[in-house]
Amino acid sequence: MDDTPSEGARSPAGAGTTVMTVRTVDGRGRLALLRLVAALACLETLVQGLLAGMLLNGDVDAIDPHGVNAYVVELLVFLQVVAALLLWRRNRWLTWPPKAAVGILLATFTQTALGLGGSLAAHVTLGVALCAMETALVLRAFTLRAESPAGA
Repeated sequence: MDDTPSEGARSPAGAGTTVMTVRTVDGRGRLALLRLVAALACLETLVQGLLAGMLLNGDVDAIDPHGVNAYVVELLVFLQVVAALLLWRRNRWLTWPPKAAVGILLATFTQTALGLGGSLAAHVTLGVALCAMETALVLRAFTLRAESPAGA
């Protein structure tokens, strides 16, 4: 995914090297909202993993908190999509946040369906993948920088 604005330049490090570039976006509040909601969604996804581990370890009392927290995760992931779209509206060149957020939302709904359907192997596997996807989104969101206000 190439989301480099037209002012992006080639890396002086040479071909075949990975260089972390910081992208500047318009909308400090929108960026902060995406970071906050994504971090909360990531944290809740990790809590889901903890509750799932408790279940797999034999703690049957963890089933109710695991089920309730699934809906909290869905709500946060939905809000993550909204935050990503708000940031994208100001920065049309920045397409990865809404794409990633919608992908995670679809995977989250699939995860809930697998859990309710009792497909444990697929449910656990997708849960691990969701933790990785949320972590990647949070880390990438923190590589973005908001433009400095004019005159600063």
